[in-house]
Amino acid sequence: MTRHPNEQDPRWPLIVNRDTSAAGTFVYGVRTTGVYCHPGSSARLPRPQNVEFFDTPQQAEAAGYRPNKRTSADQAQVAARHARQVEAACRHIEDAEAPPNLETLAALAGLSPFHFHRVFKNVTGLTPKAYADAHRSRKVRDRLKQQHSVTDALYDAGFNSNSRFYESADHMLGMTASDFKAGGANNDIHFAVGECTLGAILVAQSSRGVCAILLGENPDQLVRDLQDQFPRANLLGPTLISNG
Repeated sequence: MTRHPNEQDPRWPLIVNRDTSAAGTFVYGVRTTGVYCHPGSSARLPRPQNVEFFDTPQQAEAAGYRPNKRTSADQAQVAARHARQVEAACRHIEDAEAPPNLETLAALAGLSPFHFHRVFKNVTGLTPKAYADAHRSRKVRDRLKQQHSVTDALYDAGFNSNSRFYESADHMLGMTASDFKAGGANNDIHFAVGECTLGAILVAQSSRGVCAILLGENPDQLVRDLQDQFPRANLLGPTLISNG
């Protein structure tokens, strides 16, 4: 008997096994009922030929599907679990001496690397690597504020040589170390604010790269924090960040 193409899709076993760890990474619509569900849903298992896959609930709704009665409760539980998993991953990144790799973070969350990457980005708007890079940049910034010498600050932040840092200075600071230490002097900084699952997020960028990624509860406070961090820069914004 010929198997339906949906049964060859790697997402089909996740539906059959009601794999809750995959919830939030895709949804599936059921043509016979007109509803969509998460892979961990307790709804009756549909026939594979009646299933249509979507990356997001918004895509399913745009195609004419409505949420299953259980879906709203499922979504709230999934969102809360993912927020906890991502928050734990963020703390692990911040506490680690060296940036942990994707496989390590996924294993800590109990997810596959593919699913964890999608969940982390859905929650924060950033990839795990971007978050780790932002945290290391923050360490460098903190040291630059505390130390009189740029060289001392770089060594304290974990760089073994000046050359290693200056190779990535644009990426780490979005400006030269001396400009950063001078409060963003000589720089125009564009910034945007938005909301993510963990709260408010602000992303700031100069002509040389991203110079700040701030998370918090209050967008206005994040703007004030940016002003405090770069008192001598020309701040341009805000614009709105969309996670869609």
